Amino acid sequence: MVVLTSEEHDVGDVIERSLLCALVLTCAVQLAIETRPVAAQSVESSSSGLEFPSDQSYLRFLAPGNDAYRTLDGDRMKRLVTEQTAIARRYRDAGHQYWGRIIGTDADHDTASWMADQLRQAGADVRLEQLDLPPQWVPQSWEASASRRGEVVTLASASPTYASPGTPSVGVDVELIDVGLGMETDFRGRDVRGKAVIIHAIPRPGIISLARSATLRGAIARSGDEGAAAILIVIELPGNIQTLLYSVNSAVPTLALGSDDGATLQRMLVEADASQPPRLRLRLNVQEVEGLTTSVVFGVVPAATEDAERVVIVAHRDAFFEGASDNAAGVATAVELARYFAQVPIDQRRRAVEIVGTPGHHNRARTGQAWLEENRETVLRSAALLFNAEHSAHALVDHWGAAFHATNSLGPFDWSVNGSAELLEIANRNFDAFGIPRWAQMSGLGGEISRIEDLVPSVNLMHAGVLLHSNAETAETIPAAGLAATARAYAKIIDEANLLDLSALGL
Repeated sequence: MVVLTSEEHDVGDVIERSLLCALVLTCAVQLAIETRPVAAQSVESSSSGLEFPSDQSYLRFLAPGNDAYRTLDGDRMKRLVTEQTAIARRYRDAGHQYWGRIIGTDADHDTASWMADQLRQAGADVRLEQLDLPPQWVPQSWEASASRRGEVVTLASASPTYASPGTPSVGVDVELIDVGLGMETDFRGRDVRGKAVIIHAIPRPGIISLARSATLRGAIARSGDEGAAAILIVIELPGNIQTLLYSVNSAVPTLALGSDDGATLQRMLVEADASQPPRLRLRLNVQEVEGLTTSVVFGVVPAATEDAERVVIVAHRDAFFEGASDNAAGVATAVELARYFAQVPIDQRRRAVEIVGTPGHHNRARTGQAWLEENRETVLRSAALLFNAEHSAHALVDHWGAAFHATNSLGPFDWSVNGSAELLEIANRNFDAFGIPRWAQMSGLGGEISRIEDLVPSVNLMHAGVLLHSNAETAETIPAAGLAATARAYAKIIDEANLLDLSALGL
């Protein structure tokens, strides 16, 4: 039986759990939920308008016999998430329109120093390895507005897609045309040459899928092939969320818009005189910035012997916007795991635990992934097990009618286990024991360890919801209970795997 507990709080009524997503739970579940009132917290009004429940109200799972793992503290991890999001906001407030914990920037260096300090405080031996970067795509500034006779509207949610070309310094002033979902039939009889093409994208859960319908149906490439001067991708989510899309690969200036701005463009197109269609005024100043550096952060909790095998935990440090889930949550999880294993008496540590904080998961070169692949022999030397700490917690968010609503449940995870049947059984049993909701099937995750995860036994959990890479992905979206659940599951998987020889874990 898996018990839902409020841990430090009073336990209320016992209810039967309703399945909100496909879970791989192998036992009957009884839940007890806390009955104290929920204190809602609001996301910025400029984004989604979502309200999230208090951390105390989230459903919590803890199977009997796992009390030792309560020392992995969700509230402490939540504070680490909040500190990382504050680094991103300070960079924004310093005057940067393109903001977050962006590779090569002051925010990146501040994050590396912060992570190193946290790992030292957790009890790890820390070092940093500096990397020189190739030229980095950096939009310096941009502005976008739509106009028709008697009306000019600033498109507040406009955000350039990653690696988008810029405009001439004076900008462009072009006619707007809406092609719906941008399927082949939507372009028939439409002349988009020299115009700004509006495409409506239907988001889907999953990695890099916010513009999925636009990319899946070829709308972005089709617009460029047909001679569009610019592309506006309306992300059809409630509110006016600002989103940073990457892997769009457009050859013309391309920006994402929130659905409120998209609705304004629709209204202007409908109301405009046919002889005087609305126009887009766009200026996007992009530079390729040279001479930047970044760092890989290492934190090692040594084993009893110097030649011991290692458990390697990777967490990428960079983010767009506040990046609370992607990847402040993962970094917080990795730091907390270092703290947990540093408390184990050194003579009882069979395997060392090494945290690797990589940079540049989101940039054009995928710097972190490339570095892991190029240094795989060193990174995976004597590695018995590899973990990815990425998107390690998020509230479950879903549509209800025309609006978004948050829940007091954890969002479901994509997941993968590469290794023996015994390792798979250990992982699934402990995912269940700590209430990790996940899709029923394992999937190819494409996360930070994707280029090396099949070289050694590995475990990967990632939540990729509809708020990914948006200004709505704030600390309020991250439940302390979710951070605790993932860290505890990972810790117990490591503890049980440390009882086995590498041959029992291997591929």
